[in-house]
Amino acid sequence: MSKLHFLFCFLLSGPLYCQLTTGSSFSNLEIFGSARILALGSSSAAHPGDVSFTALNPAAINESHINQWSITSQAAIGGLRRGSLTVGLPLPKKWSNKIKNNSQKILNSQKGGLNLKTFNFFMAAGVDYNHSGQLERRDVQGNQIGFFTARELTPRVALNAQFGPFSFGFGAKLPIISYDTFTSQAISTDYAFQWTADSARKQIVLLMRNVGWNIEYFAQQREMLPFDLQISFSQKLRYAPFRYNIAYTHIEHWDLKYLDPQLLIKDPITGLEFYLDLPWYNNLLRHLIFSVEAQLGQRIYFQLGYDFRRQIENRIQTRRVSAGISSGIMFKGGKNSFQYGSSLFNVAGRINQFSLIRNF
Repeated sequence: MSKLHFLFCFLLSGPLYCQLTTGSSFSNLEIFGSARILALGSSSAAHPGDVSFTALNPAAINESHINQWSITSQAAIGGLRRGSLTVGLPLPKKWSNKIKNNSQKILNSQKGGLNLKTFNFFMAAGVDYNHSGQLERRDVQGNQIGFFTARELTPRVALNAQFGPFSFGFGAKLPIISYDTFTSQAISTDYAFQWTADSARKQIVLLMRNVGWNIEYFAQQREMLPFDLQISFSQKLRYAPFRYNIAYTHIEHWDLKYLDPQLLIKDPITGLEFYLDLPWYNNLLRHLIFSVEAQLGQRIYFQLGYDFRRQIENRIQTRRVSAGISSGIMFKGGKNSFQYGSSLFNVAGRINQFSLIRNF
């Protein structure tokens, strides 16, 4: 435990940078996981899912994720290609025997049944990547002089110490961005505390994501990582096949509004311009992400999510846009789970994501 304490203190000893996702080159740190996560609004940290959820919440790892693989491919807006791989690592033999002898069998998370009475330790590893394909290289006059590629690679590892209903998760990531001959790297860490109750029907997670710093910069300028302090709640209804999730993101930053030109109103009589101030609850809703999952039998799951902030930031006055709405379906067959998730961002298009989860 002294080594773990030293590691925790060391990782927090550097400066803690706070910046919203849209203002950082490392926004790829918010792209993770599987189609199921995407369908649930991308912030359902308390939802008890498969091994891919460890990319979002390191405290989510449990015994059922050992030797489980998650492979994801995504067709993003503008021709970008994204993907991820997550693996639940087998434990050393002496730890595995201890878990087998002292813990009850973990049942399907939708049914409940998580009841570990002894200290257990779990691990998972993975990697996320983005690839732009060929991009045009132009000089300062705008003339095309060739092509280049842009790549982003993020290897990661997640650890979870579980004691009864409490879980303490730690995740470490090394995002590497390569734009032609220019590169940037950073060290990013996640910390999660999870409480499980009511036979795993209820879970609450306090999550601190992307705590870290640059170790290599673009143009010799240090950038802040997209820090996010959030709390997530998940509840499975006792007598109905539904689980709903509520996430409150960016606790550290109350005002998520920005200068929106669409809110600049011009008086047709006087010609004077004034800015339409939004009510306080508009800002509150920007923090909240809602999602629900419905289970039909033992094999089919439907997901639906809604992100108010994404909807309000991508709206267009001249066209109706259903941005912020995400949906998906999962089908279980034997040792495999097939997932499809879709999320509409703006009028430019939607993200479609496919995942394969397999137990070995």
